[in-house]
Amino acid sequence: MRYSWKDGWLCLAAALQLAATIAWAGRFDRLGWAANAGALAAMLLVFYFNPIVVTHNFLHCPFFRWEWLNRLFAVANSVNLGLPQILYKYHHLTHHKYNNDPVRDGTTKDPSSTFRYGKRGRQEHFVPYCALGLFRDGTTSAFLEVKRKRELPQFFAELAASAAALVFWATFGWRWLVFGYLPLFYFGWFLAHLENYYEHFNATDAGARFANSVSYYGPLYNVFMFNEGYHQEHHVNPQTHWTGRPAIRERYRAELRGARAHAAKVPPLLGFLD
Repeated sequence: MRYSWKDGWLCLAAALQLAATIAWAGRFDRLGWAANAGALAAMLLVFYFNPIVVTHNFLHCPFFRWEWLNRLFAVANSVNLGLPQILYKYHHLTHHKYNNDPVRDGTTKDPSSTFRYGKRGRQEHFVPYCALGLFRDGTTSAFLEVKRKRELPQFFAELAASAAALVFWATFGWRWLVFGYLPLFYFGWFLAHLENYYEHFNATDAGARFANSVSYYGPLYNVFMFNEGYHQEHHVNPQTHWTGRPAIRERYRAELRGARAHAAKVPPLLGFLD
């Protein structure tokens, strides 16, 4: 491992996600509606965990010392995401470049900004933000960045893996594809957008380095989410490995306090209750 053996847990999580999805697909037609609804609810949390924790940490701090192994993992993990991971990578790096910026000259530079489709300079309501997130702009600019970085072979490898996976899921039958996988894919990404939304909603100052995000310091959440709750700290130094985020908080405690950085009372998925 390049940074820490603890990233092995994230690799295991990605493998278990794929195994669990296959297992559910294989039993879908033999389960009743109630059992499948329960399985969908559980698998949604498993799916959402990948872009928020596994992929997020991987794109900032690739897990392996060997670049070929990182590229192979990205191809394999694209099956879990249902789309090329490299597009998410450059979409997310643009987010860090412009840090959820407010609207200026009619739009935002960060395509995932919570202000982009808001009205009167306010942040958009979380429902349309999450419901439409998969279909909004940002993909084209991410692809152009892939092309500029000369990573088209990686993109096409990940695209092929995603397409092959969709064909594979279809072999389990149309009921599984329509009532199992597609809701899992759509609502899994809905939850991922919900997490991102409340990691920035009501930030003290969208333009300030130490107050442009929202952290949640609940210890149990941060154990199971690999310090994802230290989100303001992550924005202060995105390339710090997830194990080092609490140290960022200590290092910049005075700056964070001075900027009145907002700390949420509930985890991001429950942000609408805060």
